[in-house]
Amino acid sequence: MTITLPCIPPKTSHHAKRIVRVGGFSRLADKPELEDAKATLDALLLEHRIPAPIGGDGPVVVDIQLTWPWLTGDAKKVRALGRIPHDTKPDWDNAAKTLCDRLVKLRFLSQDSRIVDGRVRKWRGDAPGIVITIRPWAQEDAAA
Repeated sequence: MTITLPCIPPKTSHHAKRIVRVGGFSRLADKPELEDAKATLDALLLEHRIPAPIGGDGPVVVDIQLTWPWLTGDAKKVRALGRIPHDTKPDWDNAAKTLCDRLVKLRFLSQDSRIVDGRVRKWRGDAPGIVITIRPWAQEDAAA
């Protein structure tokens, strides 16, 4: 299954937390920008919802491509390439963690621990968005 989300990927990650007091105890809570990012991802993913998690309770392969818009300082010569690697924040693993958590919450995956092979690529380019490919792991993947 391939899902294309036409949006500007969030730059906030699951590390955007704050400490809140609840009664006599302290706990971590999401910062407003992380709550907004989660709500946006949920809204975009809901229209692609499926009846059962991909791969069931078996292993899965996930490929994530995040494309942010060009920076104002990117030259026309660079923009002519269509897209280039995005080598600034957020870190690829933090961006993937937030997205994978949403995929689990919306039952695209039964658990994120089921991901046995994954790839995350970050770009800047003409067509901002997120492309997620999820498929069951196959024995042929072991040879790759």
